[in-house]
Amino acid sequence: MKNMSTLSLTEFQKKFEKVTEKKVQKTRKKGKQIIKNIGKVLESLEEEAHDMIRKSKEELKEGVEVLAKKKAGYLDAVRSLEKFGENIVNTTSNIKMPSEITHESITEFYKNLTENLVTLERTKNKLDHKIHPYFIILRTRAKGLIKKLKDASDALKKFIETEYIDVENIEKVYNELDAIKKLLKQLDNIKKQISSLEHKIDLKESELEKLKLKLTEMEKQEQFQELTRVEQQIEALKTKIASILNGLRKPLKKFLNLATSGEVALKLEEKEILTKYISEPFNTFINEDNDASKLKILLLKMDVLAREEKLELEKRLTKKLQRVLENVVNQDILKKLSNEYMSLLKERKELLQKEEIQKVINERKLIDEMNKLIDRLKSELKIAQNNLQEVKEKIETTVSIIEESVQKITGIPLKLSLEL
Repeated sequence: MKNMSTLSLTEFQKKFEKVTEKKVQKTRKKGKQIIKNIGKVLESLEEEAHDMIRKSKEELKEGVEVLAKKKAGYLDAVRSLEKFGENIVNTTSNIKMPSEITHESITEFYKNLTENLVTLERTKNKLDHKIHPYFIILRTRAKGLIKKLKDASDALKKFIETEYIDVENIEKVYNELDAIKKLLKQLDNIKKQISSLEHKIDLKESELEKLKLKLTEMEKQEQFQELTRVEQQIEALKTKIASILNGLRKPLKKFLNLATSGEVALKLEEKEILTKYISEPFNTFINEDNDASKLKILLLKMDVLAREEKLELEKRLTKKLQRVLENVVNQDILKKLSNEYMSLLKERKELLQKEEIQKVINERKLIDEMNKLIDRLKSELKIAQNNLQEVKEKIETTVSIIEESVQKITGIPLKLSLEL
């Protein structure tokens, strides 16, 4: 094997074009001649069609009644002649000649030509017998030209399927080289996009660090420390209240089952509040009245059921229920915790109105927005990096196809070198 030459894209294309130029020019020249011949046939056919139309119009000047009396079927023949001519003109005007000779253009032209030939054949078969024998010369010339057009179409088909095959393969390489250029341009744009995104991310991360440092200093202020303490107490109280209420969940479910089965009578309102204490105990309690009267009523009824052993609770759970009942109903532990919780909420609300606290809140919002922006930019960067890899893989695949095709066509081993 000859030593493989490594060439840049421009050098590679020039080398390939130089080696294949004569073959392409020779084949396209023949294709151009075939197309030219078809064009001449179409021109002749169109001229014949205009003669048909002109002749029929001349005949029709005598008048329909006169023509009808001349010979049997003569008027129909004149009209059919005109219609045949008009159909030929309309059909040939639909055939678009290719502006250049390529496999794609002549294949498309052949398809267009054959479709319109079908229309011409159909029209000829429909009207031919009506025209004959009155306008035999015009009819014969038109039929001869349609036959000639069909033969030219067959010649074009044979040319496409045999002689143009090699040039078609050459054109495929041209197309692949054009595709490479587009991919390289796309690759360059993606690289620029990646560079821009990385720069933006660096800037935004630097800004984020400054915001965080500023926030850290702001959070050291006494007022903010007080807010932090209040929020911690709120969370601790919330946990304590929720813990007490969560301890009631299993007995409450037992109670609901008894109410649902009809073993225990409960008002609709009581049943609704019972369901809420099972699904959302803390929120239901906080939204109750100050005495939590609805919960107390439920607990008292449950206590009766527990003493009557209708709840079917384990001894451990029965004792737990009694302790909760003592704390909630008799000692009002939950009420005290609730009052303290509400008091802390009020204190927090007042603290949040302070200017210094608002500055901290706004700073946190800025940091949150900055984090979201950075995440979005990183997501865009990831997509761009994936796109870059996909384009690189497409380029590598296309290069392999080109190198293989060029060696097959020219017998010369060429290697395409690209900067990726």
